Amino acid sequence: MISAFDKRTLRERCTQHVRDQIISGAIKPGEHLREMHLSEEMGVSRGTLREALRPLELEGLIVDDGKRHMRVRELTSQEILDVFEVRSTLETLAARKIVASDQRDEMTAALRQCLEPLREPGLEFAQQLDLDLRFHEKLCSLAGNPTLLASWRNLIGQIEMMIIAAGPGKASGRMRFDEHVQIIEAIESGVEDQAVAALREHMNDFCSRYVGDLVESELRDAV
Repeated sequence: MISAFDKRTLRERCTQHVRDQIISGAIKPGEHLREMHLSEEMGVSRGTLREALRPLELEGLIVDDGKRHMRVRELTSQEILDVFEVRSTLETLAARKIVASDQRDEMTAALRQCLEPLREPGLEFAQQLDLDLRFHEKLCSLAGNPTLLASWRNLIGQIEMMIIAAGPGKASGRMRFDEHVQIIEAIESGVEDQAVAALREHMNDFCSRYVGDLVESELRDAV
C-alpha cells in the first residue's frame, strides 16, 4: 500500500511504484503487467493505474502487446547496438562542444557536482541508475544544443531497459563514481580526442559484455 504521507499525486506515486518494480526486477523484461494485482497492491482503481502507466509507456519502459495488455519492454541485441550507436554519437558530440567552450571549467565543475552523489557507499541499484542517467543527461544539457538534449531524452526508456535487463551484476560496475570521473578528467584536459575516447570506452565496454551475452542467449533460444 502506498504511504498516505507521500506528497506526490496518487498517479505519480503509482507511476513510481511500477517503475521501482521494473528496476528492481520484480517485474522482468518481457513480462506482462498484472493490472488487477497492481491496483490491489497499491489500493487504487484500475483507471488510476492505467493513467499512471502512461508516462512509463511514453518513456518506452512498457509497451502495448497489441492485445490491450502492457508488458515490460524487452530489447533485442540489435536494438541495443542501435541505441548505443545513437547514444554514443550524441554524448561524444556533447563532449566535443564542452571541450571547445570557453566555459569548460565551469561546465566540468557542474559535472563533478552532479557526479558527487555516486560517491556514497551502499547505493541501491535503482539509486545508481538514477544518478548515472542524471550525469549523462547533464553532459548533454551542458552542450547547449536543445535538439541534442531532446534526442538523448527520447532514448531514456531504452537506456533504462538495457541497464535493468543487464542487472546489478553487469551494470553496477559501469555506474560507479570512478568510472565517470575519468570522463570529466578527459574533458577537463581540453583535448577533444581524449574526451571522445573516454566516453566511447565507457559505453563500449558495457555494450560489448552485455550484448555478447545476449547474442549467445538469443542463439540458444533459436535452436
